[in-house]
Amino acid sequence: MQHLRQRFKSPAADKLVRLHKNIYLNRNDPKYHEKVITYLDPHSPEAHYKLGQYFENNGNIGKALKHYKEAMNTYPSPYYFPASGSIRRLTKEKAPAIPGPQAASGTVAPRTKRKSAAYGLKMLLLVLLFINVLLLALLYGPTAVSKVVSAFMPWSVGKEVTYESVETAYVLHFPYGEPQKAVEEALHKKALQLANDHPKQAIVLYGIASGVRNADNQAVPLSDEQLKTKAFVVAEYNPAVDTSVKIRFLHSEFQKLRTTAGAQLIRTALEAYAADHGSAPSPIEQLFQPYPNNYASYMPIETITGSAHVRTVFDGSGGWVYDARAQDPARKFYPNVAWEGTSGAATASANLPFEPVTVTIDKSAHLLRLNAGPVVFAELPVGLGADGRTPEGALTVLERVREPQGSRPGAYGTAALGMGEIAIHGTADAASIGANRSLGCIRLANEAMSALYPLVPRGARVVIGSGGTGESAPVLVQPELLLPGKGGLGREAEETAKHRVFQWLG
Repeated sequence: MQHLRQRFKSPAADKLVRLHKNIYLNRNDPKYHEKVITYLDPHSPEAHYKLGQYFENNGNIGKALKHYKEAMNTYPSPYYFPASGSIRRLTKEKAPAIPGPQAASGTVAPRTKRKSAAYGLKMLLLVLLFINVLLLALLYGPTAVSKVVSAFMPWSVGKEVTYESVETAYVLHFPYGEPQKAVEEALHKKALQLANDHPKQAIVLYGIASGVRNADNQAVPLSDEQLKTKAFVVAEYNPAVDTSVKIRFLHSEFQKLRTTAGAQLIRTALEAYAADHGSAPSPIEQLFQPYPNNYASYMPIETITGSAHVRTVFDGSGGWVYDARAQDPARKFYPNVAWEGTSGAATASANLPFEPVTVTIDKSAHLLRLNAGPVVFAELPVGLGADGRTPEGALTVLERVREPQGSRPGAYGTAALGMGEIAIHGTADAASIGANRSLGCIRLANEAMSALYPLVPRGARVVIGSGGTGESAPVLVQPELLLPGKGGLGREAEETAKHRVFQWLG
């Protein structure tokens, strides 16, 4: 139970239950169970059973039966059989007496009365038999386990019954670019599999962005509590309590964060283009040219509306607004939607100030972090230069190239981000990741580099130092952001340099 945060706890605080966001409810509230159904769990067996009792006591048998039946939709639960008994009792009390046929004289003929009673008894037996068969089918028949997806619902609030089960936490890794539906399906399937393998455990699955997927999509036991802070989604499944897999995305502002990150990616590329050419591109697709003019790889989706269309004026219809004449980067490119509580182009850009995409290298932890303002795109392990050859300081991404050619084949892996003498590039030498073996360059595994490359525009800042990379922000891996926008201006450009041999330190 979550209490209101205040300096001195109220004597009534122990009776408060947090239902939703800033909604707290006293359990003594006469409408407590109605509000539980409205704001927390529309299928709560406890709430429906208690409402059934309330309406029965007030003589509203129709509503009482409705809530008792709803309480029986959750099995197992401590309210299943009491609700079933109430339904049988009310149905029996509600059924009117069946009048027998009248004799011509106004009295009931004995034989007709006996036939009517026998017929009524047969019908009653048939109805009871049908109900028993139905209950057996519900109890022992195959049940499809559904999934319930939410961005905020606190599943544990309001549960008063504890079953003898052990909660076990697992981690499931997702590659960058995994669509949300695929994430939901993978968590649902894995939760059912783990529950089948460990029938007396309550399963909790944390979805984490790691750039690569575990072999065979295996879930591994949670060994580090810090991993929970990096999860972007969590799935909970306890078949002893509920028949649904609860999937909860942990950031209620997720769509806005992804749109923010997409805007900063293109703004960073626009600033780099203007620095090289003296003015912003017109039209914006000049950002997506073949190497060496590939300032960005794609136009991201504006995730609030799911559009990547670019307009020249704000109309709030979704996608992006690009004004090449604007001097302020925030007014040059911004979402074509109004943030909650705002309206108009000025507020849309003012509420999204420019913060360039930044790559931070923590040499002491061998960790790369990619940020767009407060948003973290990725955290990836890296290899560094031997004997401290990777320099510290602030650099800029000057060129972006796929499959760069070096003095020997595969020297720079699948892609590279050039910064003068050194580069961030891929490698097939897995043993060098997390170690100091290079001649000064920053190495990532080829698969991780392929995922990172499209997220880093030309002009991105690269800060190399020893020490922490700062407080962790939400790691975004829902990856409409990480994919080109369909119908947008981004297109697949040729980003290789076929006739050039690069000479980075390696």
